[in-house]
Amino acid sequence: MSASPPPSPYVPRLVPTGVNLRAVTPPGVVPGRIWRAGAGGEMDARTAAELATRHGLSNVIDLRSRGEAKRSGGPAALLAHGVRWARTPLAGYPRDIVHAPRPTPGQYVRYYHAILMNSAPGNIPGLFSTLAETAHEPFLVCCHLGKDRTAVVVAALLSLAGVPDDMIVADYAASGTALRPLLDRFEHKWRAHGWTRQDYLTHLDTPAVIMRTWLAELRQRHGSVRTALISAGAAPGDLVAIASALTDPRPSRSGPRART
Repeated sequence: MSASPPPSPYVPRLVPTGVNLRAVTPPGVVPGRIWRAGAGGEMDARTAAELATRHGLSNVIDLRSRGEAKRSGGPAALLAHGVRWARTPLAGYPRDIVHAPRPTPGQYVRYYHAILMNSAPGNIPGLFSTLAETAHEPFLVCCHLGKDRTAVVVAALLSLAGVPDDMIVADYAASGTALRPLLDRFEHKWRAHGWTRQDYLTHLDTPAVIMRTWLAELRQRHGSVRTALISAGAAPGDLVAIASALTDPRPSRSGPRART
């Protein structure tokens, strides 16, 4: 009797008109429920209209700090279509961990631990409370590049939904593919730090080893990603609600609105 073939790999489909924009659709997650992006969820009018009208996008979960949102602005094109903007910052964690011309994967693993465990008090509980209220409808998670804070949150959501690590890693690795062609758009950033163009490519890259190692270390330290989230302040009931919303395709009757 021949062995069953391995499952098909999950290949995220990038939306070229957005900054690191894509639906997160590994098997087991309700299709079209999770979206992710950079640039604070900002995008052109045509893309915003398609997300809101064709895909039913209802909420933007914005992980940027108040200062970042003030400097860069909100997701105006999505707001014009009635999408709600929930500002749920992840801030206050040490950023100097990766503030080097070419940080190593190990430094990025430490950085992701800091985002989850050392963000300002109330950030993680507030974020997952908002997600518990909104995850019954299509939502988009965003930060500046959609690469680090967004990666931490999306990986946690997928883990709660029971998605295997190899698919979480595949989704993470897609960010580097999406961001590398946009390198010169961020020239002001690497020049301001005194870095070279090649240096900044290191900051845009998302090698699989970073996410794989981070997930493994979370489990080693806390037992599971879920218990790590609880240690960071997330309410257990919120995590149960999120997992149910991400995996149950039945529409919610009338979920609560996001806080803005």
